Amino acid sequence: MAGLSQEDRNIVENHPLTNLVDRLREALQEAERIYESRLISYDGAVDNLGQLYQNVISKLVYTLQGEGAAYSLPSRINDGNMASDLAQLFERLQKAKGNFRYDDYQPLVHLVIQRPPIESQNAKTWNFDVWKAVFTLIDTIPRTTPPASVPPSYDGTPVKSTSSSQKGSEQTRDLVNPRIFEEIRGCTFRDVEGFFDKYFEGKDWSGKADAICRRVLGPDSEGNWALFPDPPTQNDVLDWWLRLQEDILSQSRSTYYSTASKADLTGSKAERQVDLIIQ
Repeated sequence: MAGLSQEDRNIVENHPLTNLVDRLREALQEAERIYESRLISYDGAVDNLGQLYQNVISKLVYTLQGEGAAYSLPSRINDGNMASDLAQLFERLQKAKGNFRYDDYQPLVHLVIQRPPIESQNAKTWNFDVWKAVFTLIDTIPRTTPPASVPPSYDGTPVKSTSSSQKGSEQTRDLVNPRIFEEIRGCTFRDVEGFFDKYFEGKDWSGKADAICRRVLGPDSEGNWALFPDPPTQNDVLDWWLRLQEDILSQSRSTYYSTASKADLTGSKAERQVDLIIQ
């Protein structure tokens, strides 16, 4: 189970959970009773029960999202707070369909059901344990359900280095890569089932795309475009791409250009040369 920092503990201690979660205790107890009984006697009718578990867990996550501590505890996945993490978890619950696993949430369910009296000496520890369980959920529940549309990144990619120690290309990459990862982690997905069929198969442009691909990769392709520069130095890759564009993509709606220096862009405020632009 995920741990709490001292700062987290101070926040939880100053914002103990209200009695709102207590209102869900009966529903959680019923879900737990049914779940445990079905482990003993299984009859195969799982769809409605899966929805029951999903609904009660959604209510619990939604309730925790409104707690004071959720607005003060730092996010586990971005620069926001725990309330934003719980909002994302709630959204994933609504889209989970057949991917929902009730047992992932059982440690949290058990804690809510077993809440000690407020005046009990165990109340403080119980509050800590609840948020530990929440942290564990945020850290372990896969964020693989793609959104209906790709949201804009929370912040622009450009990162300007002001330290003389960051001027080398490798150091700059080390600085920029984590920022780029933070931008794409919530809107980039791997191995999404059915993605290729939905967006690429049977489209009116599929035949044209296939023809372009065969032409690019063909051994008799003019300039042998299939041979990507090795090693892939910047200038060689730019030359490769611009030649590919001229040979294969001359009829595309947009055109890529390179620059010789930052002075090539009139009115630009860029402190470094822009290597590739699209018009």
